[in-house]
Amino acid sequence: MDKIVNIETLKVLRQARTAFHDQLCRLSKESDPRFLRHLRHDNVFVFVEFFFLLNSFELTQSPEKFESYVRNHNEQISKLVENRDQRGLMGLEVPRLKRGLFSDDQIEKAKANLMTSTPGLDQADMQRLMITLFSHETARQVLENLETAGFMTRIATPYKSKIIQSSGIAEDAYLDYLEYVRSQMPR
Repeated sequence: MDKIVNIETLKVLRQARTAFHDQLCRLSKESDPRFLRHLRHDNVFVFVEFFFLLNSFELTQSPEKFESYVRNHNEQISKLVENRDQRGLMGLEVPRLKRGLFSDDQIEKAKANLMTSTPGLDQADMQRLMITLFSHETARQVLENLETAGFMTRIATPYKSKIIQSSGIAEDAYLDYLEYVRSQMPR
């Protein structure tokens, strides 16, 4: 009996994931099939999930909540730096992890970016937050693809940084994914 439930659960998850990527491709401003392949990568799914969670916990609407989140992030990264066995299991090296740490000045800058007339997260801050999941280069490529699709905007600042703003379209597709999984999950 459990084997059947497990197979049905896997079926639901795969169908939902396919539907999520199909929806992103249908909603994309760029319809070239060579580009749409990029929207089907697992990295896009993980990135959109991350944005969904940022919004769900209202971390980008509250500089104080965001600071708390970043300080917790720093603590987790510091623990990973000290834990050789866990780093090994995750395939992460100390130099990469240290690039994911925020200084106090960077935390203050990130909070200030949330209070501007064009609030958002700096691309470099996003890369720090996702350091255990993606290299900086992979994060940049995923952001560029999401921007090309019309799901994110990267606003250049006078300080040679880019502020990321989401249109909410991709997060809505992720919510649809979750609702489908919940409605179809075997009891």
